[in-house]
Amino acid sequence: MSAGSLELGDVADSFRSDYQDTRRFRREISYDLRAMLEFVLTGEETSCFQDENLRWGIWQDEKLLAGNLNGITGNLTGHQEPGYNFYLEYRDGKVQIWKDGAEVDVYGDEVYREQWEQWELPGYRNLDTELFAGGGWTDSGRGFDLSSITGAATPMATAVPGETGGEEPAADTGEPWDGVTIRLAAAQTPVYFYHSMGLYDVADTLYTMRLAVCIVGGCFLLGVALVVWSLLWRRWMALTFRAAGRLTGKIWLEVKLLLLAFLVGPLMVSLSYAYEPIFLAFAIGLCWILVFYLNDFLCNRGRLCRVSFCGWLAGKLRGDGLDLPLQRRAMRSGVVHLMAVVILALGAAAFDLGLFLSAWRSGSIRIWVPFLIGLVGLVLLGIVFLHWKEERAMIEDLGALSDQIEAVRRKQQGTMLAAERPLAGLSQAVADIDSGLQQAVEERLRSERMKVELITNVSHDLKTPLTSILSYAALLEEEELPDHVRDYVTILNDKAQRLKNMVQEVFDVSKAASGNLNLHWEELDLAKLLRQTLADQAEPIAASGLDLRTRLPAEPVLIRADGDRLYRVFQNLIQNVLQYSLEGSRAYLTLETNGESGRVCVQNISREELSREKDFTERFVRGDESRSDGGSGLGLAIAKSFTEACGGTFRLRTDADLFTVEVEFPCIHPSLPEGTESV
Repeated sequence: MSAGSLELGDVADSFRSDYQDTRRFRREISYDLRAMLEFVLTGEETSCFQDENLRWGIWQDEKLLAGNLNGITGNLTGHQEPGYNFYLEYRDGKVQIWKDGAEVDVYGDEVYREQWEQWELPGYRNLDTELFAGGGWTDSGRGFDLSSITGAATPMATAVPGETGGEEPAADTGEPWDGVTIRLAAAQTPVYFYHSMGLYDVADTLYTMRLAVCIVGGCFLLGVALVVWSLLWRRWMALTFRAAGRLTGKIWLEVKLLLLAFLVGPLMVSLSYAYEPIFLAFAIGLCWILVFYLNDFLCNRGRLCRVSFCGWLAGKLRGDGLDLPLQRRAMRSGVVHLMAVVILALGAAAFDLGLFLSAWRSGSIRIWVPFLIGLVGLVLLGIVFLHWKEERAMIEDLGALSDQIEAVRRKQQGTMLAAERPLAGLSQAVADIDSGLQQAVEERLRSERMKVELITNVSHDLKTPLTSILSYAALLEEEELPDHVRDYVTILNDKAQRLKNMVQEVFDVSKAASGNLNLHWEELDLAKLLRQTLADQAEPIAASGLDLRTRLPAEPVLIRADGDRLYRVFQNLIQNVLQYSLEGSRAYLTLETNGESGRVCVQNISREELSREKDFTERFVRGDESRSDGGSGLGLAIAKSFTEACGGTFRLRTDADLFTVEVEFPCIHPSLPEGTESV
């Protein structure tokens, strides 16, 4: 049937439960009867003669001419053959039909009008056997011209075999079908046979058309529903397509292209069957799938190539997601090894398949050998895959272990690896090291704290007797004493005063180290503070014989600090210069600012050789190892502690005999008077 001949009746017939109640079945029976009448005339068999779902027989004068009566009893006259419920008998130009044991009214008013429910069979008043067999059937391609068979418009003539002599054979004035009986029996449920497609093709075509109508109708209804949905709930439809795009965005691009090739390939092949309804259903289904492909392209067009096997492989080779160079190298090496194993496995699988096919055809080797080889290959491939997973887990653990070590370096709490991870032992070792370091630091801090507390307590306890000693020394100086006794009292007073200063310095250092130093924060001019300190130290500077050169800016350098503590810092630095500088040398005190910070630099040439290993900011460390200079070894320690307590930076460096100290503070902007605005 051509595509243009499809009618609504064909669609309705496809939903009938009995394929024998359809026009296609009636046309197939008409074709089979015509083919058998043609056989009576020409003796040529057609395809219907090979239909295993059709039992038939042709008799002439009760003599069987041809038939397919295997397993049939009674020459199809009993109408009770198992599996067959439709019977037709042609005799004397008329047809009788029985279905399910009941006779069917074939002719009605005996006028053939080419109506849908009519049987196109001989026996009507306007459709006799000659007209029927000569091409009366309206379906194209299956009728034949009776005159082309007989050579004339008259019925077929017969000659007596063996007669010669040129005499004209006697013409038979009877009809060619006189005495011919044809009986047909159609299977109730056709079965597929490779070489016959008659009745089975009818039932299968009806099933295919029913399926196509359901698919097309379903797609149409779904399309209508989506149109209505898109009009009423446009927002939800957009969310649905975005959700579908996120779902399809997780599928590799190669899988999408392979699926599309599997769909488009059969569609291209089926173009030659475009007249079949199933082609339309397949095309509509493909259109729906293409909608999802288009939505996937719109939602994921920026990452289609990245979400692919090639992109995954390239990312693994680049080491994406890995921070350490060692991780990247290990991952790159592992991926290369895995791909090499996969390629070798594919080659081995192809060889094993060829060996299996060879064993199957020739039987030269036992067929279980390829199965055994394939089983061993699968086991080895599984072992390689498990090794790859373990290697990948170790590579990931390297990054986690590096983060844990970095956390330990920053004195933070690192995250340990789970016990089942490959490098859990190393992670535990790092955690133990961290715990040991913290314990050692805590012990050291405890020791330092005890030392500071001891110094603080001792300093506090020494103040009371020192005060008494100084008081009594002052009283003795007021008495009338011999000269040598007065000298003793003077020495006693000086040493007691020196001890008092030392105790006060130790006390200040201890308070600064313990964080208990009280500070009075204020805005102050660093240049002005230096000038004041230099003025207060003018007499000792002049008496030292040093050439102290200063360079201070004229504009204010504003900082925020404790003025008294900072005065003590620079006082100690100047005293350190006066006490330890080379006689007659030059010393420098400069203040520089870049707008962001102010930096005070104090430089001098040391009288004694400076040791590179000595930290001069430690408590009780002095430049003169002989301890004959009268210093306490706390001046620089106090200067550093007070500087850092005020928020500054204290740096000390030595270069040969050059001794340099830098004190740096961040600058602040000057406060504006009330009622003024900054420009």
